[in-house]
Amino acid sequence: MRTTTLGTVLASLAITAGTMTVLAAAPAQAATPAQVTLSLSSKSQVVAPYKAFVGFFSGGVSYTLPDTTTGAVTAGDAVLERRLPGKTWQAVKTDAGADSLDYGTYGSHANGNTQYRVHYLGGTDGTTTWDPAYSDVVTVITLWKLNERGACSHGCRFFGHLSPSAKHHTVTIQVKHGTWKRYKVVKTDARSRWSASVVATFGKGTLYRAVAARSKNEVATSSGIFRFYKVRTFRSLERSAAARR
Repeated sequence: MRTTTLGTVLASLAITAGTMTVLAAAPAQAATPAQVTLSLSSKSQVVAPYKAFVGFFSGGVSYTLPDTTTGAVTAGDAVLERRLPGKTWQAVKTDAGADSLDYGTYGSHANGNTQYRVHYLGGTDGTTTWDPAYSDVVTVITLWKLNERGACSHGCRFFGHLSPSAKHHTVTIQVKHGTWKRYKVVKTDARSRWSASVVATFGKGTLYRAVAARSKNEVATSSGIFRFYKVRTFRSLERSAAARR
């Protein structure tokens, strides 16, 4: 009876030891690090007026082995993430072909001071496994559109409207006397319009420009420069005019 019990125990130990040997012979495969590139019109920062075309995203996910062999990652999702001012990162578009990124027309126009990055979620093709990774950040800096104009009829006026719409937003009118100096400060109305009376002068005239103050989504932006000038048409008649410089 004892002999049978001892034989059973030895057989059990032999099976356990054999199992341990088999498990140790198949270590887990190490994942390969991935590198993600992202650009917008081949740039990492773009400055453009509101709604202006800024280009298309490009880039991809690749890897480099210790022996310096490189290649494109062929499996796993690459998620485009967006961060608006004061907000957290949010997934907005997914590309299942990580080797060459394509998000269509998404993000191709300036629409607020926005940051973008790509989060590669990791993946495997059955032979190679790639780690998750993030790209560098691409930034779109958005300028106001002031839609500026100048006109003179019974006095001269410098005016326009802001895009995007902004009610009661500050617009500073500047005049150039050697350097740019503040002439007056106005506010946009309920329809985003701004306007200021300006003075025209003889000779080369006087230069004016408007500067829209920064907001959460747009940086401070200067308008084009306008020249307001007077000309004598007859001995007793004067006429004022405005012209973009």
